Amino acid sequence: MQKGGDIFSLDQYYGQNSGLYESTAGYNELGNPVRNTLANGGGVILPGVNADGTPNTTRTPSPEVAGGIYGYTKNPQKAFIYDAGYIKLREASITYNFPSEMVSRMRLTGLKLSLVGSNLWIIHKNLPGADPESGLSSGNLSSGYSSGSLPTTRNIGCNLTLKF
Repeated sequence: MQKGGDIFSLDQYYGQNSGLYESTAGYNELGNPVRNTLANGGGVILPGVNADGTPNTTRTPSPEVAGGIYGYTKNPQKAFIYDAGYIKLREASITYNFPSEMVSRMRLTGLKLSLVGSNLWIIHKNLPGADPESGLSSGNLSSGYSSGSLPTTRNIGCNLTLKF
């Protein structure tokens, strides 16, 4: 669990602004994919007003133009900074101790079987598309920065403990 802190996602920065992510493939008010060319009814009408105070009605291509307006030229890129807090079930195990009557017949003093797992469940996170604990590298410089994060590996196994 981590409470607080910020994390910048370079993956979201590039993905949202290049049209890679599904959230950029929505439909505009005409019912057409935003990714379509303007000639095919695509694009978006950006919020705002014209110099004379009338509402903006000019359609712009998206994400090429909208990406520049919403992301690439903004510094810092506030839209891609997320709360770094998360809650996860990092590790769990369940163990069964076999009854001593059964164990003594096998000429053992103890026998137990465990099911163990790690990285089982991210219960809550604010960073889309990545595990907040995965990073670009280790050390102080990777804290608060997410880029090219590989999916976290979930491990499940069992342990058999025999006591003689």
